[in-house]
Amino acid sequence: MDPTRSTLLIRLKDRADQDAWRTFDHLYRPLLVSYARFRGLGDADADDTAQQCVEVVLVRIADYEHAASFKSWLRAIADHKVTDRLRARAGRAREIQPATGALEAAPHPAPDAEGEWGRQWSMAHIRHCAEQARAEVADSTYAAFRGCAIDGREPAAVAAALGITVNQVYVAKHRVLERIRSIMLELTGEDLGLSPPSSTA
Repeated sequence: MDPTRSTLLIRLKDRADQDAWRTFDHLYRPLLVSYARFRGLGDADADDTAQQCVEVVLVRIADYEHAASFKSWLRAIADHKVTDRLRARAGRAREIQPATGALEAAPHPAPDAEGEWGRQWSMAHIRHCAEQARAEVADSTYAAFRGCAIDGREPAAVAAALGITVNQVYVAKHRVLERIRSIMLELTGEDLGLSPPSSTA
């Protein structure tokens, strides 16, 4: 099966696919909120900005054609909405304080906004896929995977703690990683990397 034909983006073009939109919201809303906070918004403004971004996607996704650049497309939406919010906040501040006569430049992205977006993007996808995989395997299998891949413990120590063999630890780790990769391909059509951060679970 061509993975790009079963990506979330393709499914989102059908507004009736509520499961796809729930997945989108679960995956991307926290990313958008976190990025908005990084750009300098408070909690309430970040939540509102994320909602505005979701609404833009809802309206424009039907015309979206370039799945490979969805990451950049969504970031452009986020940057636009964050900038609008920052400008509005600056405007309210000028209403409160007397004008100084100095010209104010439009808000610019934070120095490492691109790097932060990339980091948050990868973490969000890996976290989401790991959560899905966790629900599909036995607790002991996920525990073995977590011990090695997330916590960074030696396979022998993980095996001893779980009462299984080292070989079983390797098998469990491989099984979960392969499932994460499969979910990632189904979701995005690409493999974003398989080094889950410690906050995955």
